[in-house]
Order: sequence, then structure tokens, then C-alpha cells
Amino acid sequence: MKIKENFRFFLKKAPGPWLCAAVAGVLLTGCGTQPVWQDTFYTMDTVVTLTLPASDENRTRESLEALSRELDCFGAEGALADLNATGTSRDALLYEIITQTAVLEERFGNDVQLSSGALTRLWDITSAQPRVPEETDRLAALSTVGDHRIRLEDGNITLPPDMQLDLGAVAKGYALDRIAAQWQDAEIAYGVLSMRSSVLLYGEKPDGTAFTVQIQNPDGKGILGTVTTPACFLSTSGGYERFFEADGVRYCHILDLSTGCPTETDLTSVTVFTDNGLKSDFLSTLIFLEGTGQLEAHLHAQDYKVLAVDTAGRIYCSEGLQFREAET
Repeated sequence: MKIKENFRFFLKKAPGPWLCAAVAGVLLTGCGTQPVWQDTFYTMDTVVTLTLPASDENRTRESLEALSRELDCFGAEGALADLNATGTSRDALLYEIITQTAVLEERFGNDVQLSSGALTRLWDITSAQPRVPEETDRLAALSTVGDHRIRLEDGNITLPPDMQLDLGAVAKGYALDRIAAQWQDAEIAYGVLSMRSSVLLYGEKPDGTAFTVQIQNPDGKGILGTVTTPACFLSTSGGYERFFEADGVRYCHILDLSTGCPTETDLTSVTVFTDNGLKSDFLSTLIFLEGTGQLEAHLHAQDYKVLAVDTAGRIYCSEGLQFREAET
């Protein structure tokens, strides 16, 4: 594969504060005259919108910024940067993320793996200078992938010398889990934390009504529809927000670890609703990579619900998910 020239890079910013997620916009409805406090800021490589009954004095923001520093595989400092540089770590956050992901990999397979850091750096799709690598370089980076080679023992993490971790498939979801625990400890009644592709709907609104979630149409033409849901975590994966083009070919930011290339799935968007942020993040990526061929089993899962759209515009929805398609 030769290096392409004349590429374009696309990364859209989030819309306004009430449509606070680019791929899963969240609307708080039915709150009556109850006041809400909002803050919008940038961290973890995304625009974050926070909605709470009252200010938490930036505690949520500070926690997310700290997690961003620790979990950034491209950063010069932080726990993940240190692990990738030295091959060993006793960091509790990293240990927890890796062990939780390993449980999901054992159940769902290895289409999503954390050991894809060398491939991520090679393609560099989310940077200002993405590139199509040479085939020899791609295959060499692909050979370093294999989460089964990560050693976990008594709180210690050890990587093989050639391995680099990238937590991008689960980091935002894990961050939402941490914030949900923080809000519970602080006895916060309800809130919404949107990180564009991953969202926390927390607690119970003052009037007792459910949360309303707007799902963006992956064709870019407005809203696909709305989902009414109690408190949960949700994550959306798709190739229409982050990609680059080279010589007329569009390259999605989600990599297929069987080839080392951006995925060519027949799904355009997958949103997963569940009770755990890391799991929602992991599953939305996994289902997107798998495509429609393995979608049926996910639609009947008991511990999560799925809303997906394929390249022909067909919508797939788990039974029991309260989805209402937008009128055309």
C-alpha cells in the first residue's frame, strides 16, 4: 500500500449546549421550572457538556481533565504514557481498565483490543496529519496487537517490548463510570454528562420523567429519532464524524484489527445503552466493527440495548428500547 497524497481531514465540533453530543444529542425535557447549571469545556479530545441541578465547583471538570492526562496515549506525561514508555506500571486506574476490558473480550471476542497503540500512531487518523501507511509498516504494527500478551499480576501491568496501548475504545466510557461514582458519593440527584460519543444520564430528574436522547442521523441530515430512557450510559460509534480522505478514498478512524486498516463495515452508526460506561463504549465499537452479520444476537441481549443503522439506511432496534423515528 503506497502513501496517498492530497488528503482531507474532518473532525466536526459539537453543536450547541442542548444538543450536547455530536452523535447522541441529549435533551433534558420535562424539568418544569427547575433551574439547571451547565458548563461546556474541552478535554479527553472532545467537547464536554455538563448539566447539573447546581454547580459542583468544577469537581467534575477537574476529574475529567486528570483522567485525560493519565489515559492519553499520545501525551508526553501520564500513567499510560509512562506504561508505553517503560513497559510496566502499577497504576490502579490502568489496571482496572485493562482487567474490565479483558472480561468483555472473553465474552465478546477480540475485535476490540487495547494493544492497538502502534497501529493508532501509524495511521494517526485523529491528528491534523493523518496518513495511509506503507503495507510493510502496517503489517509490522499489526503484529504487535494481542491483549492476551499483557501480563496482569498483583496490581502490576507488564507489556511485551513491542507493544503500545491505546485506550481510545473504552476511555470515555470508563471516565463516565468514575464520574457516576463521584456524583453518587457527593449525593448529586441527577445530571447529564456528554462527551459527544459517550453520555452519562444520571439519577432522576425532579419531575420523575425519563431522559430524552436525540440520535443524530449518520447521513448528516438532522435527527434519526429519539430514545426515551431511564438513567443509563450510552455510547455511539460511527465513521461519519472522524475520518480522512486520500485520493478519493474515505478512511474511518476505527481500525479493523484483523487487517490493520480502517474498518469497512456495513453499519454507519451503533448506539449502545447499558448500565456501565466502559461496557457501552466497548460494545458500540465492537458491534460497529462486526457489522450486520452478527447484529441479531446483540439485539436480543438482556444486559444492553442497541440502536444501529446500516449503509442502506435501515434501522435496527432492540426490543424494549423506546425509540421513535423522526418524521420525514
